[in-house]
Amino acid sequence: MKKIGLIGTGIWGTGLALTAARANCEVLAWARENEVVSAINNQHTNTMYLPDIPLPDSIKATNNIEEVLNYADNVLMVVSAQHTRSVLEQIKNFIRPENRIILCAKGIELDTGCLLSEVVEQVIPSAKIAILSGPGFAHEVALMKPTATTIACAEENCAMALAEMIGTKFFRPYTTTDIISPQIGGSVKNVIALASGTVEGARLGDNARAALICRGLNEMTKLAKAMGGHIRTMMGMSGLGDLILTANCTQSRNFSFGYELGRLGSAKALLESNTKTVEGILTAPAVIKRAKQLGIEMPICETVNDVLFNNVPLKDAMDDLLSRPFKEEGFEY
Repeated sequence: MKKIGLIGTGIWGTGLALTAARANCEVLAWARENEVVSAINNQHTNTMYLPDIPLPDSIKATNNIEEVLNYADNVLMVVSAQHTRSVLEQIKNFIRPENRIILCAKGIELDTGCLLSEVVEQVIPSAKIAILSGPGFAHEVALMKPTATTIACAEENCAMALAEMIGTKFFRPYTTTDIISPQIGGSVKNVIALASGTVEGARLGDNARAALICRGLNEMTKLAKAMGGHIRTMMGMSGLGDLILTANCTQSRNFSFGYELGRLGSAKALLESNTKTVEGILTAPAVIKRAKQLGIEMPICETVNDVLFNNVPLKDAMDDLLSRPFKEEGFEY
């Protein structure tokens, strides 16, 4: 029987555990919460994060993170982007040469502007990595709705082996050796989704939202290219595909937060009352930090960051964005 380790049992981690189990893998998942471990092992459900979907016996849980690394060579890392470094610090003394960390979170580290692959390189330089990214709402994945995604690994054979290991007819991974673009696509699309929701909430119209999404894809592509990524990857599942999903759907927490921002016209009260994980909020300043290091202009992301954290009124931010000089059509890559 194939074995998969999993670190993180939120809704996305649980959805991926179900996917692996449906691909005939045995799964051992690490959770911080004792109640989650007990519920998975005894009630065969994740009562905290995905209570309405039963889990098969092939999914087990533990609160001993070393046990997961000893259990399986391939380990899905499904903790949030901003907590990835701290979890890597926990596992660095337990990791085996056979282990491969498959990064499944979407985001850029706020304090450093690092991609998650770069965080792994800093904390565990010897670790082998892969990336899983693309358009997939966790609840739909858990319900076995058809989903396509991207698995990236510098070694082509590795990406295909992982795809064949966890892929099913309902969960279809495409492969690439470009590990940069899936991380940029998975991160920056959340910021563009915030902007897209804001356009919807402010009732600026479908024309404006279409234009914003298109120019947002341009910003994503410019950053990926500057960091060594490829446009063909950005036009695939983990770039364009993920952007289409996240920037157009009320299931998206980023789009929904942006909608409320557009409706209210300012961010202060929303930020103070928000209790959900809205990845684009912290990704915005992280993206801007990395873009400035590379000398790249990302006006939509900069505008989102200004409204969220620099007290710029939404109307003023939109006026500035719409007053930019006219330019030639086409992607800048």
